[in-house]
Amino acid sequence: MSKVVAMPSPGFPLRELKQFAANADKIERRYHEMDDLDTKTYLKVEATTNREQIVKLIDAARKTATLNERDQTTLAQCEAALLRFDADSNYEDDGKGNLKRSVIGERIALLLGAFPNGAPCDPVVYVRALFEVVGSVDVSLLALDSAVWEIIETKTFVPAINEVLKIVNKQHEKWRERVCAIEELAGASSWELDRIEKLQAEAIARVQQAR
Repeated sequence: MSKVVAMPSPGFPLRELKQFAANADKIERRYHEMDDLDTKTYLKVEATTNREQIVKLIDAARKTATLNERDQTTLAQCEAALLRFDADSNYEDDGKGNLKRSVIGERIALLLGAFPNGAPCDPVVYVRALFEVVGSVDVSLLALDSAVWEIIETKTFVPAINEVLKIVNKQHEKWRERVCAIEELAGASSWELDRIEKLQAEAIARVQQAR
């Protein structure tokens, strides 16, 4: 296997990737806030005929479900970062979502080259085995990049392949949830606001019937 040299990117991609992760975590928290409206707010609205309490609960729910200017800015930044850090051009054109071999090779070269004093005893075997293991799992470029940088920042020596795989899988799950929130937050906000309007109308009718 010929060695693939990882070329430096302009700017500070690691810093920007970390900022993307921080912003994505904010979006994920907002998404979960909306998801929690069922148990934290809606059930309380349905369980009371107290008009003042209903008004407070509905107002709080509407505030939670509405994307404010900061939310919209963060979401736009995440959408732009997603196009940059996880572009379709990094994947095989086979509809299976597999990363290109060259893309995986670049990341493995970066990982191995970052440990000049702690290389595996047989680099050729290690690279070949790691290449095959990474290529065999469902992993996004975001997860692979994040895993590589986590290893570089936290390990003293090149870790065993099973340890690399654990970090890759952990990052894959993190980014799966983050990307899901990025892609679905706007739709979730619209859906929840519609539901709140219906819930309010039902609550008002219930209060009137209770009189």
